[in-house]
Amino acid sequence: MGKYEENFIDRSALFLISSFETERKTKVVTKHGEYYSRLPALQLLDQACMLYASTYDGRVKATRYNLKQHKKTPILISNDGVAAFPTKSPTHPECIWIFNHDYRTEKLAAGKTRIIYEQHNVSVELDVSIHTLEKQRTRMYEMLYYYMKIQDRHNT
Repeated sequence: MGKYEENFIDRSALFLISSFETERKTKVVTKHGEYYSRLPALQLLDQACMLYASTYDGRVKATRYNLKQHKKTPILISNDGVAAFPTKSPTHPECIWIFNHDYRTEKLAAGKTRIIYEQHNVSVELDVSIHTLEKQRTRMYEMLYYYMKIQDRHNT
């Protein structure tokens, strides 16, 4: 694969799931379908951040500094509002990255939730509570609002 063929993260990305197959490290689910990458999720996120003059680590450090969000830190990938949050610690093998798109949640059992993207006819079951998902989504939107306000101040 070429340098840009691995860049699946853009405004159409819905979520990233680690894959444990030899050649497939990450399953990338988008509005347009499912793709597999030979790169782990954190490396895909790092590449996406670098397209916008930062790194994954830089984005995490900035959010932690500015918003005091130190665990399962959401990240702003690009200035046009592409953002995501982890469902578990980013280094946990079962961590799934959820991007900022409309979805609804459905409790399946204690600690098990389904996310449904009705407009894209996509759903995924996660080993995460609804409480954790809602908390993470709220933190991501707080981060987006914070950076949007800074951008507005600089544009006026």
